[in-house]
Amino acid sequence: MIKSANELCLNELKGRCRALCIDYGDKRIGVAISDINWEIASPLIVLESHGVYDRLLEIINEQEVGVIVVGAPLAINGDQGGKQLEKVKRFVENLEKKVNLPIVMWDERLSTHGADRLLTNACITKSRRKTYIDKVAASFILEGFLHYCENIYTR
Repeated sequence: MIKSANELCLNELKGRCRALCIDYGDKRIGVAISDINWEIASPLIVLESHGVYDRLLEIINEQEVGVIVVGAPLAINGDQGGKQLEKVKRFVENLEKKVNLPIVMWDERLSTHGADRLLTNACITKSRRKTYIDKVAASFILEGFLHYCENIYTR
């Protein structure tokens, strides 16, 4: 079952496992990973959507993942409708059948825009940006999640 970050006792996971973030797309899936202390979000890999579950399971085991964050494509005004959000929910439902880890849907608004801006400012050419943008966007999403966890559990 998809949980909200508030419903999970995530503080117990910090220092024991990593958080993995997935930026789901119809063709490509960006993946980012945190450090064990949930302080740094790093772009990891871009996967092709076809056959992605087996590769994700490998990454989850290799990286000692304890929670999965999936970007939720909400509208700018916060609405939760839309075809892409429904596709992401189906992806998450299928992923839940394959892993026994908490999965959190996290707002991904403007993550691709932020990733594109970062890569542009780093003088990455437009053609090369395409190879990085999905995993950098995933790291933006994960960074937001990690900041939330830091703030909620240090109050």
